[in-house]
Amino acid sequence: MKKIPLFFVDGMIDSGKTSYINNTIITDSKASKYKTLLVVCEQGEIEYDEDELKKYNTAVRYIDTFEDFNNGSFEKAVEETGPSRIIVEMNGMWDIKEISFPKTVNVIQSILFVDGSTFGPYFSNMRQMFTDLILRSQVVCFTHVKGTEELAKYQNVLKLINKDASYFIVDENMEIMDAFEEELPYDIKADVIMVEPDDFSTFYIDSYDHHDRYEGRVIDFTCQAFISDDFTDGTFVGGRLIMNCCANDIQLYGFPIKNTLGYEAKMKEWLHVRGKISYEWSEQYKEIEMFLTPISIEPAPPREEVLNLTQSK
Repeated sequence: MKKIPLFFVDGMIDSGKTSYINNTIITDSKASKYKTLLVVCEQGEIEYDEDELKKYNTAVRYIDTFEDFNNGSFEKAVEETGPSRIIVEMNGMWDIKEISFPKTVNVIQSILFVDGSTFGPYFSNMRQMFTDLILRSQVVCFTHVKGTEELAKYQNVLKLINKDASYFIVDENMEIMDAFEEELPYDIKADVIMVEPDDFSTFYIDSYDHHDRYEGRVIDFTCQAFISDDFTDGTFVGGRLIMNCCANDIQLYGFPIKNTLGYEAKMKEWLHVRGKISYEWSEQYKEIEMFLTPISIEPAPPREEVLNLTQSK
């Protein structure tokens, strides 16, 4: 049985979800050919014109409470309308993981809308909530933002929360642009790319996003050694512990350093490493992974063990 594709449009109230959905349906050339079910779980200042949406073969249903969503209202709406696709304007305070969907539905994508004009204080005071929202989204759209400079200070922490998501700015005309400019704190064109300790997160993110920039390049940086049972040949992981939300969210971000020099690294030993980057298939992780072939490894003075990105200004 062919499943009905479902698209989530998530986010806090008045972040631009309704405007985006309206624009998507009205400008979609296929909208009048295929039945769309629009399920609205949160109503802000902008309302839907149901008569107008009917012209685009779209039926609107409202579900006001989380309990109603799970207690048959959603399934009933699907059965009544027989849609070819479903768009859900989600209530940002609801937990998608707790929602039960009928077997006829296939969740395709979750798009998160964020009001950029209030993002800073909300992110500082409600970081865990925003972390959960970003983690469950494939696309994150900022509204009410004049330019990328307003978001630049959040680039590292957001990409570490969800490095696979795409981040955009959406203006009042629903035109989109990349949310982050690529201003690197080190010279990417240098023969040896010198990465300062506090810039490790920027390097990690950029090397993940842009293999072509770093393949075959020589990098010089400071890290801690982490011994992993995944490697039995002396290879260890060189990286940093990074906190991007709270103490319970500290994670290791790093990459394997090959044992070509015979250096016997100790767990959490601070090291100054210079080496050549390559991207190779990892049997341990079952994906393309960045590896480092060391040119030199030396003990380094200890630094703050956790690189704290919660201190973004």
